[in-house]
Amino acid sequence: MLDPEALKRENDIVLSTVQVLMRRISSDVTAVAVLVEAQRVELTFWADRLTDEIDEDADDATFELDALLDDYDHPLIEYRVRLGRPDPKRLASYGRMIYWSKCQTVAGPTEPRSNQCPVG
Repeated sequence: MLDPEALKRENDIVLSTVQVLMRRISSDVTAVAVLVEAQRVELTFWADRLTDEIDEDADDATFELDALLDDYDHPLIEYRVRLGRPDPKRLASYGRMIYWSKCQTVAGPTEPRSNQCPVG
């Protein structure tokens, strides 16, 4: 269990990350997690396909989060983009999940992604 100060720090960093990512999650992103460590923060984006937009958004979010975290010990902030969806068996290792898309659309690598949920 985290001590109260560490938990407050983690909560503040996660909340700042959510704030930075508002309106910045593209339709190809399937999930986002924040892992907060003592000297490092890692943002992980899962996506159906890799695009320049996702890289730009992740880079911008990292820059803005760095500016927001000026009050802390200024941890190193990094991001990674992975294809697919998070492995449900490994959720704890990703840190805190802050976004998980509701719909799973089917599209091949060359097909456009549909923004509509499948009808059951």
